[in-house]
Amino acid sequence: MRPISVTVTLVAILATFACKKENLADNPSSKLQGSWRLIQTVSGKHLSLVDSSALNTITFNGNTMLTYRHDTLVNRESFLMAFKADRLPYLVSDKDPWNPRIYSCTFCTSADTLYLSAVHIADGIKATYVRVKNKGAL
Repeated sequence: MRPISVTVTLVAILATFACKKENLADNPSSKLQGSWRLIQTVSGKHLSLVDSSALNTITFNGNTMLTYRHDTLVNRESFLMAFKADRLPYLVSDKDPWNPRIYSCTFCTSADTLYLSAVHIADGIKATYVRVKNKGAL
């Protein structure tokens, strides 16, 4: 179990430094569409590698973000994509209009990795996801 977590950590670190981050403002919606598997979270100073058997995924379908645990839907929320003046994308959940959840969003093309950082929380959680490939794809 330990060699797997070390390998996942190293891959995540290498992907972070070696990836070419893409500007989502060019075609934001199509880049997010599909399913993404959670591989790690960082809360404050605490890094948590996610157990690969946990199967925590998010799926973007149009303007809906679906959260799954073990193929069971645990959360459904609509979102809007907003851009700051520097063209950085943010996902804004409209589930609770009085207390919106806001995530900064970065996409790494070369590693097919999505980084979501919660900016609505003082000690924001940063989550790293990798795209789930179709089983029929090569």
